[in-house]
Parts: sequence; structure tokens; C-alpha cells
Amino acid sequence: MAGLEGKVALVTGAGGMRGVGRATVMKLAGLGADIALTDVHRETEDLPPAEVRNSWRGIDAVCEEVEATGCRAFPAYCDLGDSAQIERMVEQVMAHYGRIDILVNNARAIIGRDKVSVTELEQEVWEHFLRINTTAPYLLTKEVGRRMIEAGNGGRIINIASNASKQASATGAAYSASKFAVLGLTQASALDLAPYGITVNAVCPGPINTDRMSYWERDQAAERGISQEEFRGQIVQAGAQASPLGRIAEPQDVANVVAFLSSDEASFVTGQAYNVNGGLLFH
Repeated sequence: MAGLEGKVALVTGAGGMRGVGRATVMKLAGLGADIALTDVHRETEDLPPAEVRNSWRGIDAVCEEVEATGCRAFPAYCDLGDSAQIERMVEQVMAHYGRIDILVNNARAIIGRDKVSVTELEQEVWEHFLRINTTAPYLLTKEVGRRMIEAGNGGRIINIASNASKQASATGAAYSASKFAVLGLTQASALDLAPYGITVNAVCPGPINTDRMSYWERDQAAERGISQEEFRGQIVQAGAQASPLGRIAEPQDVANVVAFLSSDEASFVTGQAYNVNGGLLFH
């Protein structure tokens, strides 16, 4: 794969210790891109146990890893539920680098409080998932897309969607609705931005082996009298047994597809939604 030297990539949701965001940042930096990283400040109760135990420093720690590769890194904390903060963050990145060539909309709402029947789903939870999972990618596509058009150098926008973008499940109304919408945003934006050489694609992972925070997993673990990490391990094991390839995705599996879609090799690919699920879903 050709390198990304001279490019600037903005990656949201990049502060997790074992997340897709961090894997994507390091993959793109490994190909030579300078990185802008964003995430939200989270309270301890909203962090996975491993991050608390290791005193993980979020995007500040990931920035240090990027700089160790010889690429530049710029951290920008931002609450993606606040449109004013999104606009300000994009301006900060532009002021720092003068350009954005690649946008990866990776951040998502913390799952768990949505995992109830639609008849029990609180409107506040529903709206939060749409705000973070759908409205934020729209706003970032709008703001960054404008800068890409003005620069006249084309660009790459990659949205991290989900298997749930293509097939819903019980107790998943808010998550699936928000992620189905991401595919609509991807396709429409691809058509709007194609005249400017800007491609827009989505990556749709199935289950991923991360230590991401889940309120549902925390509550289920407490009910069983085991640690959240033990319960998470059971989910990973069950997912591996259900997968045709015998495992669930690692963050690097997703990052590899993002890197391809960011590259010149994918210059004729737009409006697509790539499954990364080990054969769990064909769509």
C-alpha cells in the first residue's frame, strides 16, 4: 500500500487503550500521515476497568505513540454531542495543520443503557445515540468536507458503522437506527462530494475484541458476581465460537480496511460499506 506522507488524518474516538480509534491512528501514522486525535473527557465510571487500572491517559498517550513514529500528533478533546465544540475542534485542527485530508468518524455512544425493548427505551437515550452516532458524523462530514472542497485536493471520509447498520437485533433499536442512518449518510455524501474527488465509505465491523466500556456488560457482570473483564471474556469466547473464521475482529482488522480506504489505491471506491465480521453477515 502506498504511503500517506504529507496527509493529515482526523480520527474521532481515538483515546481508548484497546480501541479501533487507537489502532487506526497507529496504522495511518505507520503509513506516514500526521494525525489529529479527538475524544471526550470521561469520568472514571465511564472508563473500562483496564484503563482505570493502568491510569490510561487517553488521546494524550496515543499522541506520544504517534510522535514516537516520527509523525506529528495534535490532541483535541471534544464532546461530539455539542455542535459548537465540533466546529471549534475542526477550526483548531485546521489552524494547527492547515489541512485535513482524511476524516475517520469512529466515535460512538457508550452502549448499555439502550439495550432494552423499544417499548422501554427512554427518549433521552434514543436521542443521545442519534446525536453521537449519526449527527456528529454528519456535522464532521459537513465541516471537514467544506475544507476539503476549498483545498481542492480531494479527500477521504471513512465512517465506522457496524453489522447493526445492516441487520438489527432485539434490544438494539437506538444503536441500529443510528448506524443504519450512517450508511444513508455515507451514500448521499459520496454522491455530493464525488465531483470534488472526495470519497466517502463505511466500514461495518461485527463484534470486536476491545475493552470498550459497556454499561450493559458491567451490570450483567455484577448480577453474576464476576468482574466486568471476566464477563467480557465470555462474550469474546462465545463470539469466536459463532464466527466462521473462529474468532472475532481485532481492532487492527478494522484499521487495515480504513487504511486501504484512505489510500490512493481506493480512489475509485466510494459510497460502499465494507463488512469486517469474519463471515457472520453477508450483505
